Order: sequence, then C-alpha cells, then structure tokens
Amino acid sequence: MSIPVWHRYSRWKLAKQMKLSEELNPTPAQYQQFIEAWQRQQVIEEAVAQAALEHALNIEPQSVEVTRQALAAELPELELTATETEELLLHQTLLREQLNWVQQQAPQPDDAQVEAWYRGHAQHFVRPEQRYTRHLLLTVEGNSPAVREQIDAIARRLRDGHALFARQALRYSHCPSAMGGGVLGWVGRGILYPQLEDTLFRLEAGQLSSPVETELGWHLLLCEQIRLPQPLPKAEALTRVRQQLIARQQNHYQRQWLQQLINA
Repeated sequence: MSIPVWHRYSRWKLAKQMKLSEELNPTPAQYQQFIEAWQRQQVIEEAVAQAALEHALNIEPQSVEVTRQALAAELPELELTATETEELLLHQTLLREQLNWVQQQAPQPDDAQVEAWYRGHAQHFVRPEQRYTRHLLLTVEGNSPAVREQIDAIARRLRDGHALFARQALRYSHCPSAMGGGVLGWVGRGILYPQLEDTLFRLEAGQLSSPVETELGWHLLLCEQIRLPQPLPKAEALTRVRQQLIARQQNHYQRQWLQQLINA
C-alpha cells in the first residue's frame, strides 16, 4: 500500500520547520521528538480531512489555485508526479477550507463586549507620531566620493531655500518619489531604513537633514510637518477592537473544535 502523498509532504514540511535533516545528524532525542510531532500532525490532518468530506465542502477550482500559488516555491522540491501534485493540492485545500468554515461558526462579539474591551484598553489605540516627508536619493554606482560631493552640493542649495526641494528631487533623485517632488507623505516608524528613520525622527518641522548613507546610496530628508501621537477616533478604534475580538474568538473556537475532533 503506497503512502499518501500528503503524509510525505507533512513529514517533509515538518522536518524543514524543525530544521531536521540527515546532514545535520540529529540526536535520537531530536528524531523521537520529530516522529511524535509528525504522528500528531497526521492524526489532526486525517481528522480534519474526514470532517471536510462529511461536511461535503464544495471545493471551487479557484480555491485549489490559491493553494497551488501558496505551495509554488515548495512543489519543485518535492519531485511529485502530476497526479500526486493534484492530490496534495486537493488535500491541502480541504484542510484550509474546513478550518476556515469552522472559524466562521465562532460566536461574534456583541456591541457591549466591544465597548467594554475598548474602555479597558483605550490607551493602546493611539495613532503614532508621523512626519510629512520629502526624500531625495542619489544611488552609488562605483563612485561614492563623487556622489557624496553631488549630494553635499544639493544640500547646500536646499539650505538656502527648502522650496527648491521639489525641483531638485525631480531633477536629480533616483527615488520613485522624484516624479512627485520627492514627497513620501506621512511617514511613521518602521517604514524607512533604520538610518533614515533615526535621522527623520530627530528633525524639527521644516528642517533638512544632512546627507545620510545607506546601501542604496546617499539621501536627503526634509521634514515638512510633524503629527504628534493622538488617540484614534473612537469609531475607528471600535472597528479595530471588533476585528481583534473576532480573530481571537475564531482562533479559540477552532482550537476547541480540533480538540473535540481528536478526542472523539
């Protein structure tokens, strides 16, 4: 009796996740841990797939294609036949669709729950500080000193008048923002390169940075305005609270369903 293709896939996937391979020469304890985890995975997948079949889920072709795209990077490594590939895609789609269906059965939070959770956590619903920013980039192509001289010259011209920034960006910048006069718009933390973020959030409103170097090249930043942290509008905060509570309750409901399924 041949081993189902999804058994082989789940074993291969788990080995990758646990960074286990023959080349790494795993210890007996590591191998035993892997076998136990794989056996648990088999039990769960078999139970979920059986539930999907009993539930008579209607699997649309486009849903299988979503799975194909999700596994696109892995499929070439598995060296499966065309038939095996389709069997694996159908199995993985069944699992996903069944678990999605289970999540949709979770009870929804009511307005009172949403309001109560918001009141208890309102301090977390704050729009972070942002800077309205313009950016100019000169990329380095093997001649960093010459590029540094050019960015210094541009910086000197801009210190005489920030109104020139848009024209200088349009003329010299290699950033896609050049066509818009270098405008990046409202920028928060976690978006720019660390060196640029650190520089930007030290600037005062209306201040131009000194040239900053990254692996892309040399940059100039202009902070036009500063938007300080402020509470989110309550309606927006309540929408986020509801989304968070729905996701939490769906995950909790799914875990309970899986536990009951395995114990049945």
